[in-house]
Amino acid sequence: MHRAVWTGVGAAVSATLIARRQPAAAAAFAIGAALATASAFAPRSPLFGRVLGRGPRGVPCVALTFDDGPGPSTPDVLDALAREGARATFFVLGRQVERHPALVRRMVAEGHQIASHGYDHGILVFRGARHVRDQLTRTEDAVRAAVGAEAMSRLFRAPHGFRGPATVWAARRGGYRTAAWTHGVFDSAEPGAAVIARRSARALGPGTVLLLHDADGWAPERSRHQTAEALPDICRSARERGLALVTMDELHAPPGAYRRRGGRRGAGT
Repeated sequence: MHRAVWTGVGAAVSATLIARRQPAAAAAFAIGAALATASAFAPRSPLFGRVLGRGPRGVPCVALTFDDGPGPSTPDVLDALAREGARATFFVLGRQVERHPALVRRMVAEGHQIASHGYDHGILVFRGARHVRDQLTRTEDAVRAAVGAEAMSRLFRAPHGFRGPATVWAARRGGYRTAAWTHGVFDSAEPGAAVIARRSARALGPGTVLLLHDADGWAPERSRHQTAEALPDICRSARERGLALVTMDELHAPPGAYRRRGGRRGAGT
């Protein structure tokens, strides 16, 4: 964040200097700098490359996604999903996979999708392609050691959704699609399970990608029990709207790629 501030200051100073001789160029420079800065911190902005922020609006499916785990609350999250018969996508941190390999094995065994959130939750806005690729590779290695290489899907979500010019490009070169989300409900602020459930219910709709957390990227041992406690109500709200709970890969699959079984979209559900 400090780099973002100083970059903004530098852009403002540069625009001021240019403005003395070329006002039009200064205005264009300022607009471009503002757009680039805003896009870096707007998870669904396509400026630096396409991101998957939602699924088709005409498909009655929702993707629950969880960031920053696995961690101490992940078993409770998995228990809740199992009771509700729901599958989700977990954007895991490589360092957390190394600490909790058994939880990743359980995710895979219970039909959830494993995706990459990078290795250590570091902000990538000002990082180059080599660093981004290293984050992806280290997480791949952790998942491979825990459960096998085939478990890692080719989906990546940058920490906080913040992306710089090299982020999406490097991920794409590594064979990944970059993901964002449709709605975040700020469960990481711990507003209470009832509030999390209520915010989620308001956000649910066909094609929604809901952002939740099963751990904390900055404090790995911090509990996310409120999110786990909210899940039964979230799943109930989805069912009442006729929305199936699927993985992100299923949500973005081509029409007809999956058969309907039991009111859900997805093989094996």
